[in-house]
Amino acid sequence: MASFVTLLEPTRRHALAFSTVLGVVAGFVVFATGQQPAPADSGLSAFMKMVPLGAASKGAVIPSFDVTGRRTSLITAEVIRRLDDERLYAEGLVVQMFNADPANNLRMDLKTAFYQMTGGMLRSQERSRVSRADFQIEGDNLVFDTSKNQGRMSGDIRMVIFDTGALSGEERPVPAPQPSK
Repeated sequence: MASFVTLLEPTRRHALAFSTVLGVVAGFVVFATGQQPAPADSGLSAFMKMVPLGAASKGAVIPSFDVTGRRTSLITAEVIRRLDDERLYAEGLVVQMFNADPANNLRMDLKTAFYQMTGGMLRSQERSRVSRADFQIEGDNLVFDTSKNQGRMSGDIRMVIFDTGALSGEERPVPAPQPSK
């Protein structure tokens, strides 16, 4: 995996933030609450079993809901094609996973991807992006295990953390307002 974080001042807070970043990257779909969303593939496999082999579904929109009726995921794609009994191919794929806390909602944007229906593995060999309210990560290759809601990126990786204080649990002091002159 490529190096993606350079710390300028190795303070205790930065060290904690850095270890948190590593945890986020190792399993970039970590939900802060104890509630795990339904796997992102729960509706996709059922939907695609109805599509004949070789057929393409253009403008696909596939929502998933939990037993209470709460939406847990939304999959959209420009094109989804069933290649055989086991594999799907998608172009312009967007996978959104929703959590009880909207700050933990996650979005994956993939130009192209292959999905293994039996194993629940989503793979892309093109630049992909995963984003949440507190971070955004891009990489050249993505592997996402829908049964565990965990993924891995490799290649040229770039990660932006929007607020390291939120990740480390430390709040940044608010500067005192400056008197106007």
